[in-house]
Amino acid sequence: MNRILKKPIAILGGGACGQTFAADLTLAGCKIRLYDLPDFAPKSLGEVLKTHEIELEGLQRNFKWFRRAGVANVDVVTMDMSEALEGAGLVLVAVPAAGHKRFFEEMIPYLVDGQVVSIFPDNFGSLLLNEMMREKSCDADVIIGGWSSMPYGTRKIEPGKVNCIVRARELICDALPSKDGGKFLKILKELPAFDGTIELKRGDTVIGVGLSNPNPVVHVPGSILNVGAMEVSEMEGTLGIPKGKYSMYKYGISPSVCRVQLAFHQEERKIAKALGIKMVKYTDEEFFWKGSVMGVEYWAPFSDVILPPIVGPLSVEDRYFTEDIPVGCNVRYQLAQKLNVGVPIIESMVRLGSTICRRDFFKEGRSLRELGIEDLTKDQIIRYVREGVRSKE
Repeated sequence: MNRILKKPIAILGGGACGQTFAADLTLAGCKIRLYDLPDFAPKSLGEVLKTHEIELEGLQRNFKWFRRAGVANVDVVTMDMSEALEGAGLVLVAVPAAGHKRFFEEMIPYLVDGQVVSIFPDNFGSLLLNEMMREKSCDADVIIGGWSSMPYGTRKIEPGKVNCIVRARELICDALPSKDGGKFLKILKELPAFDGTIELKRGDTVIGVGLSNPNPVVHVPGSILNVGAMEVSEMEGTLGIPKGKYSMYKYGISPSVCRVQLAFHQEERKIAKALGIKMVKYTDEEFFWKGSVMGVEYWAPFSDVILPPIVGPLSVEDRYFTEDIPVGCNVRYQLAQKLNVGVPIIESMVRLGSTICRRDFFKEGRSLRELGIEDLTKDQIIRYVREGVRSKE
């Protein structure tokens, strides 16, 4: 294990993924410091704040036939960011993209030279963090990078108990700038969270990694086009679906929905082509099954059986709406606008989502200004994400 991973690892976020990371890495022998914000921690972590115990269970399907389970006694569970980051080599950010800004504001004052920040999934968070550090005149020499998805398909049963259903088959990553990507991957590939993963790949810039995140293309059309069935089942327990058991994958993936997801993917690929970068490419056929292309990311033995029953979304306040539309879809739309690329499907998802959620996701969603690239030309954006040079000259 490299020297970074021998140091304590700070995990930011007390949700399903944060607790799964904490339990999995603790059971693998890592020293873990789990942090959540003071206004979220009492609910998200509950008794874990006192007991430090998290139980990791679940089938954890993967083609390596790897499984790590048990009760983990996490070294540090805290609501104090300074305690979480002091002496840490690796900082894992495992929170919804809508929460990135809040966590970064708390984190930046405590970053020190030599640390590595890894964002799961990146969702353009690397750009946001780098811009926030620039605005706050933070000159800590850290490596920042992110991933196309999580290494786990996991759900929190209750605070201190997580059900890891499947481990990712392959993941894509890069650093900001890309010139640090090789070092970033070399450090992270030894992380025990990837013990069930078949392949880790370098992406083509953090923008390419962000565009390769399958959440927006799968979750948003699947949720918006089935919002009526979801709400009726939750309000009345009808349609043969008990309350609390609605599953987008089981009840919402049909040939027509898949055609919209495919059209969405074709538009995001147009954005990548216009920018001159590469992103993940799916075949048309990979969209037309219950797991959609999320099943490609988490392809595992019998995944056609274990993925569809995954519960959610259960309301329009679910992250499938409130994260994947204002961040995933809106950044894609704004990039398309900047590059003069027509994306009517993606635009319609933002418009419909705004009406459904009674919010203006165009205005409150993640902006290119927040990412530090609004005033840059296409060539300047590429130079920035590849080399770290942000010159407007």
